[in-house]
Amino acid sequence: MTSEVRRRVEIAVEDAQDALVAHLGRALIPTEYTETGVHTGPDGWILRHAPVVTVLSATLEFGSLPGPFSTPIYTVRYLAGIDARSMPETAPLRLWLRATACHHPLLADAPTRQRRISSASVEGQSVTYDTAAEPPALLAPPDLATTDRWRLRGRRVYQAPVRPTPPGLTVPGIPGTGGL
Repeated sequence: MTSEVRRRVEIAVEDAQDALVAHLGRALIPTEYTETGVHTGPDGWILRHAPVVTVLSATLEFGSLPGPFSTPIYTVRYLAGIDARSMPETAPLRLWLRATACHHPLLADAPTRQRRISSASVEGQSVTYDTAAEPPALLAPPDLATTDRWRLRGRRVYQAPVRPTPPGLTVPGIPGTGGL
């Protein structure tokens, strides 16, 4: 594979990954997190991000000594999230990425597929190829909704509208009225 073709394939895969990450709202590989003020529970650490892949370190916070009436508090570094590279249940994500990358516009002019032979003769040494003008069509990539199983639920992005302050209602010192 030439370096130009390799670069086109890399861009197609990166674009497909970016689209999938934006849709899912999470990374496709585990991410490292650090949380402070973590308590232990009956089943282990009480952490915000799931699924936890591995705990990298747990450090007892200064001033939080275990005692009869206090619960120790830790700073925990850990990896959490899905691992689309190796988890067997994420095979549909890998399939979606490959199929979408194959349909990228940069790969549209890839070499045509092998022509189909319509007839051949042995002694006359002739071969006739199918006269179809277009190569066989590839199946469309799967719908992005097929990956919804891994999508973070309930995430919303909201920004309150900016309303102009009507003239004459500027009050100095009160936020939101235009006064300083």
